[in-house]
Amino acid sequence: MTNVGKKQYKKDRNYYLLYSFKDKKVTNMAATFTYANLEYLESMSMGSQEMIDEMIQIFIDQVPEFTEGLRELLDNEQYLELGSLAHKAKSSIAVMGMDELANDLKQLELSAKAGEAPGTYPGLVDKFIEQVKLTEAEPKAYLSSH
Repeated sequence: MTNVGKKQYKKDRNYYLLYSFKDKKVTNMAATFTYANLEYLESMSMGSQEMIDEMIQIFIDQVPEFTEGLRELLDNEQYLELGSLAHKAKSSIAVMGMDELANDLKQLELSAKAGEAPGTYPGLVDKFIEQVKLTEAEPKAYLSSH
C-alpha cells in the first residue's frame, strides 16, 4: 500500500499516510518530549508508529523553510506572503502539540494578511523561531533512536 504514485502522494498526503500506516502500532511517547505534546499526533495516527515518524520527519524538514521564510518575508515587508507562510507553519506546529505557538501563528497569519498591526510581527516571528529551535532537537533525537 505504500507504493502510491508520487502524484497522488503529494496531492493527498494525509490520506496516503492514514491509509498506508494504519496497521503499525505505537507506544506512548509523551515522556520523550519537553516542548511538544504529541497526544494529538498519537491520536490522529491511530497508533501508527510509522505515521508518527513520518509526520515528525515532515516537521523537521519544514523547520528551515518556516524559520528562514518567515524572517525573510518579514524583513522584506511581504506581509501577505508572511500571513500565508504563518498559516502553513501553524498546521505543522499544531500537529506537534505546540498550541500556544499555533495560536501565535494564527494571530500573525490573520494580522499579516489584513496588513494590521505590523509592529507585532517581529515579536511573533522571533518567538516562533526561538520556540522551534528549542523543540527541533527532541524530534531529531527521537527519530535517530529508532
